[in-house]
Amino acid sequence: MTNKNDMVVADKALKEYGVSTLDPVIKPTDTTEFKNKSARSFEKTLTSKMEELKREYDKLVDEYNINKMVLDSEIRFEPNQGTLYYLYEREDSKKFLSIISPEEWNLGKTNRGFLLVTSVRLNSENQWEHCPITI
Repeated sequence: MTNKNDMVVADKALKEYGVSTLDPVIKPTDTTEFKNKSARSFEKTLTSKMEELKREYDKLVDEYNINKMVLDSEIRFEPNQGTLYYLYEREDSKKFLSIISPEEWNLGKTNRGFLLVTSVRLNSENQWEHCPITI
C-alpha cells in the first residue's frame, strides 16, 4: 500500500514545474529578446560613458600640457590671476611669458624674431588656461 504522505509534495506552490499530471503546463518564457535589448542598452550606455571619460581625459591632458609649457618657460615677473599673458618663442627655441601683446611688439618695429605660441590666463586655482586670441 501507498502511504498518503508519499503523495504530498512539500512547497508545491513554489516549484517551477508541475508536480502532478493535473497541474497546468508551464512553459518557460523566451527571454532572448529581453536579454539582447538589455545588452544593447548597456553597451550604448557604456560606450557613451567611455566617450565622456575620453573627452575629460583629453581636456585634462591639454590643461597639463599648457601648464607645463608655461611653467617651463622664462617668467621674470609674478603673474596676476585673470590677466591675459602671451607665451612667445625666441629664435633659440626658448619660451618666455610676456604681458605685451603681439600688436604691441609690432608698433613701428620689426617682429624681433619672436613667435607667438599661445595666450594664457592664470585662473583662481593658480592654473594656466589657454585663451584663444584673434590677431
